[in-house]
Amino acid sequence: MKIAFIIRDLGHGGAQRQLVMLAASLVKEGHEVSVLHFYDGPFRTELEASGVRTLCIGKKSRWDLAGFFLRLVKTARQIRPDVIHGYLAESNLMALFLKPFCGFPRIAWGVRDSQTDAHLWGVLGRASFRLNCLLARFADVILCNSQAGRDYYAARGYPRNKMNVIPNGIDTEKFQPQARTPSAVRTFGLVGRMNPMKDIATFLRAAALVPDAKFIIVGSGDATYERQMRDLATQLGLDNRLTWMPAQNDMPAVYAQFDCLVNSSAFGEGFSNVIGEAMASGVPCIASDVGDSAWIIGNKSQVFPVGDHAALAQCMRSFKPSDPRERIVEEFSVAKLVERTTRQLSKKVLWLSTGLGSGGAEMMLVQLIRGLPQFQHVVVSLTAGGKHATALREAGIQVHSLDMPAGKPTLGSLWRLFRVVRATKADVMMGWMYHGCFAAVLARFMRFKGVPIIWNVRQSLYDLKHEKRGSALVIRALTWLSWMTQRITYNTQTGARQHEALGFRAEKTQLIPNGFDLAKWQPGKQVAGLIGRFGRNASMKDYPTFIAAAKIISEQRPGTQFIIVGADTETLEVPSCIQLLGERHDLPALTASLHIAVSSSAFGEGFPNVVGEAMACAVPVVATDIGDTRWVTGDTGHLVPPGDPAALAQACIELLDAGPTQDLAARARIEQHFSIDSVLQKFAALLHSVTAPSTQAEAPSPLPLATPLPHP
Repeated sequence: MKIAFIIRDLGHGGAQRQLVMLAASLVKEGHEVSVLHFYDGPFRTELEASGVRTLCIGKKSRWDLAGFFLRLVKTARQIRPDVIHGYLAESNLMALFLKPFCGFPRIAWGVRDSQTDAHLWGVLGRASFRLNCLLARFADVILCNSQAGRDYYAARGYPRNKMNVIPNGIDTEKFQPQARTPSAVRTFGLVGRMNPMKDIATFLRAAALVPDAKFIIVGSGDATYERQMRDLATQLGLDNRLTWMPAQNDMPAVYAQFDCLVNSSAFGEGFSNVIGEAMASGVPCIASDVGDSAWIIGNKSQVFPVGDHAALAQCMRSFKPSDPRERIVEEFSVAKLVERTTRQLSKKVLWLSTGLGSGGAEMMLVQLIRGLPQFQHVVVSLTAGGKHATALREAGIQVHSLDMPAGKPTLGSLWRLFRVVRATKADVMMGWMYHGCFAAVLARFMRFKGVPIIWNVRQSLYDLKHEKRGSALVIRALTWLSWMTQRITYNTQTGARQHEALGFRAEKTQLIPNGFDLAKWQPGKQVAGLIGRFGRNASMKDYPTFIAAAKIISEQRPGTQFIIVGADTETLEVPSCIQLLGERHDLPALTASLHIAVSSSAFGEGFPNVVGEAMACAVPVVATDIGDTRWVTGDTGHLVPPGDPAALAQACIELLDAGPTQDLAARARIEQHFSIDSVLQKFAALLHSVTAPSTQAEAPSPLPLATPLPHP
């Protein structure tokens, strides 16, 4: 992405430090990053050294408004960013005002405090705050660095549904545990500027109740307040156990002097960098329950009520040494900051799928979504949620189930779809399977905007007579509507030709086969004489042919065992040699254990996942020659005509007689042509191309397909 940050100045400050770390890390990730700033500052040199382009607008005075904005527009138009990210209130407004002048990029607001001090800014400051509250709803996303800040601004009119919390990132390379001399006397430290919000008085009063410890206070600021606190320390008899230090540059060395850091702030804290830095340095923390301190620490026993010095003293007395660094590395590192920010700034993709239950198409959908973290994903299942809905939610993906009865849209489900579409404001809509493709067209009209649509067809289509009546009507409708899409992806060569023959626009065709995770599907120990057929119980899978072939094999090769795995297969009537395992969640291990993997499908099979999975596990495959099975297997498979139990049985017997053998050539073919990594790259390029302003109106050139395949 081309990302332009806007910030008032590049002077020393917490927001500026976070911007420097974030911008430099985004450049390392391959993004083109610019920082537009009103006034110059010392951080400019550090930004430019890391590859970030800095552009000083040069605001001449407080009342330099019109001229300043014209210069800002001219500078921003030169960049033509995909995203404009404001940092703090006045920069957020500038980001929003720039939107129509820069090709309507995505606008992100940055909330970097837990509550405003606009009352200290004068008339302009108060007016700016009110204007922010009124216009916040027009930002595409609002990124807060604290939960406290989110809650505060949401209560004052910011749209909560657009607000996301991305905590500050702690430089875990800079802040690391350091060696220190063991001491029998524990040392509690407080780091913060001399300001009433830090409530140093509570820290001092608690210290007076813990006579067997030493204390250090590090910070500079309000001289009057500092004098008051020093006087209080003397009154409490702490002079012999308390050390005062001015603000320090080498903070890792400061934290190394503490056994425990204490943050006693009374208000104003959002995300406390001091707590995060200390924990990254291996120093446990005790903090008042203000802002996000309790969230960062993650241990309620180390949090006390604001201003309660007795509770703080009790926390000190019961303090036990620990190493909290791992929590910061896992949850609050710079890497996490970059990952979370990138996801929120990236293009938003709305996936509309027929369902999320068992099936190869649904499994591939989950792999794509989880494998493309550079995009934001929202998933809509037209029917009730299935097992894949749970997996997506656990991965942090937003999933909506419309609960439509199969093939029967209701007013309630359409209203739910309308609300999701309007709230999501997607940059691209991905229809997945036929009904999902049709829903994508409806969603585009609901969006009232020319949002790019991509259809994803996941099967071959030999004859509409094989489809349910409702599905056939939807397919016919899609032939008339295919002019509206930017692309139509097919996972099979055969399916692409068949749909084009039916009327789907050929110039929209893009072939992207299914992909397989070679780390998940690996060779294992094969069980001699074990033949498996995996797939849901559906007429297209033709289980009767497999069962008939199994009977023939058992008669000629007694002792051969068969397993059937898949949803609703428990109802099949089978001989004793076949074991029905139903739906399983250990498919990679089961597949790798097979002597032979069988696909007996009679029709409708596009890209047969079970064939590719078996090949990735180096398991020999016997399959019916339909769809793109021949393309997938290449020279490695054993293909037979559909609906021919005798031919299927004979091919299996030949492999049984050869003994268990790993088909390494089959795995190599999957690795070379059908790996999940290559598929993810193709989908990422596709999504970027259709959302790029210069390509939205372009139609793709027809994709040259491989050698023509015979049609059954």
